[in-house]
Amino acid sequence: MLALYHFGPVANSLTPLLCLLEKGLEFENRFLDSRKWEHHTPEFQALSPDGMVPILVHDGRVLRESTVINEYIDTVFPTPPLRPDNAWLCAEMRVLTKYVDEYFCPALTTVGAHGATPFASKIDKEEMAQILARMPNDEVRKKWQTVSNKGYSVEELADAKRRLSNCIARAEQHLAHGGDWLLGDFYSLADIKWYSMAPALPRVMPDECNAESAPLLTAWLARMAERPAVKALDDYRRK
Repeated sequence: MLALYHFGPVANSLTPLLCLLEKGLEFENRFLDSRKWEHHTPEFQALSPDGMVPILVHDGRVLRESTVINEYIDTVFPTPPLRPDNAWLCAEMRVLTKYVDEYFCPALTTVGAHGATPFASKIDKEEMAQILARMPNDEVRKKWQTVSNKGYSVEELADAKRRLSNCIARAEQHLAHGGDWLLGDFYSLADIKWYSMAPALPRVMPDECNAESAPLLTAWLARMAERPAVKALDDYRRK
């Protein structure tokens, strides 16, 4: 039995969700409403003590970290394969997913979290203090402390957008080989991981992520959007 606890087809939650759909696997859809803080309930924290989402439960065993979850899924359910047999290409795939986890995601999180300031700043301060006290993860707690106050500074946002500019350039570089996907002709976990973040770029960085300034990335986003599994993501959005 597979059960995925997630926030919908956004960011890190999209990563294993899309992988499961690409594999055609049946799973229990456990949507968590982040605005109701459902990931900080005792029931969920019994599965994920740090309250982090997504998690995958497979036959009673809990897996955490979206990139690791996808590698596990591809190992246990190898058809269709989402990791290349070629060892060098597989290493390149892991470098690309690592880049998202360590560089792309933190930069986008800063910009995205800042956008939640109007919502978070309206929460009663005493209620927010209680919410923060229930957050076991220090990094997440610090983020929400910032967002529930005034948000990130002009300098912090500028640095995050500088890093996102680097992400756009990196995508253009990797797609310059002429293939449809980040590894050339092989659709992989790297494409899934990048797609968990990249659709936000035309909105967040419109002057740099468009058909003229980033034609390869723009075309890749269009190809990704046409995949049946990507289209199926709409069924998992918050209603």
